[in-house]
Amino acid sequence: MRAARLHAYGQPLVVEEVPTPEPGPGQILVRVQGAGFCHSDLHVISGELPVLPRMPLILGHENAGVVEAVGPGVRAVAPGDPVVVFGGWGCGFCDSCVEGAEQLCATPGWVGLSNYDGGYAEYLLVPQERYLVKLAKLEPRAAAPLADAALTPYRAIRLARPYLQPDHAALVIGVGGLGQYGIKLLKLLAGVPVIAVDIDETKRAVARECGADHVLDGRDPEVLAQVQSLSGGGVTAAFDFVGSDATLELSLAATRPRGKVSQIGLAGGTAKLRVLQTVGFEVAFEATLWGTVKELREVVALAESGRLTPIDVVYRPLDEINQAKEELEHGRVGGRIVITP
Repeated sequence: MRAARLHAYGQPLVVEEVPTPEPGPGQILVRVQGAGFCHSDLHVISGELPVLPRMPLILGHENAGVVEAVGPGVRAVAPGDPVVVFGGWGCGFCDSCVEGAEQLCATPGWVGLSNYDGGYAEYLLVPQERYLVKLAKLEPRAAAPLADAALTPYRAIRLARPYLQPDHAALVIGVGGLGQYGIKLLKLLAGVPVIAVDIDETKRAVARECGADHVLDGRDPEVLAQVQSLSGGGVTAAFDFVGSDATLELSLAATRPRGKVSQIGLAGGTAKLRVLQTVGFEVAFEATLWGTVKELREVVALAESGRLTPIDVVYRPLDEINQAKEELEHGRVGGRIVITP
């Protein structure tokens, strides 16, 4: 099969022929129809997040496709079934795994980010049938972003639900693919006013289309004062989809006492919590991660019902994966790039 593999940090992905996996007992071979290209991949490819235990490795942790073959003992899916692949694979035995939060496993085996190859290939070997969510209506390539771009903000918002109040605004910083889903999910799940902040004019326009009530330019030196004015003294929940020093500072400063700040982005920033200077009293801070299999099922249900509408998707063939990487690096992606091997 053809696959795009990373041979060394800081180098382009190499599209080459590799052996096609064969499913063993309990395993499933999925013919990949869509694999989302994520900002996390940029951090890994550059070496900023040197998490890979081996190279060459096939990246790609946001995947969907059609079941090609199953190994002995598989009962939940059959060849021909369209599926979304949950990517936060765990050991199955630690506290996080047995509680259903495998993405928080003490020894994670995330697809495309560990010893397991990912979805930037024609086929993907999935070790357990419980990692597959069957599709009833959506095409797999259109559903691929649900596995991360939608799942990640869904979990962050679900965990922040006790802080979200219909008469107080929430803040979304960064309106890329995850931020766009974040705005949609805040309106859908909590019905709160949403203030969106981004430095890109095009993404600010997209934020309005996604349902943001107020849209602000992150480069404006008065952006904090604007958020505080629009929210009547501060938001009850802030969702930072960037994660830089500047955005984390804004998130903390803009959140009212007894509110919550959720960091989702991984831009290398440091959250500096100093009461009475950078953050108010009883403000909770949490760095959320991905989501669970159950939460992915819920996201798929929302999308297939039409309640969660899609973000803009640009499809690229496997041979153009390095061009897709450059587009994402230079901020030329409005929603999500999906590779179609």
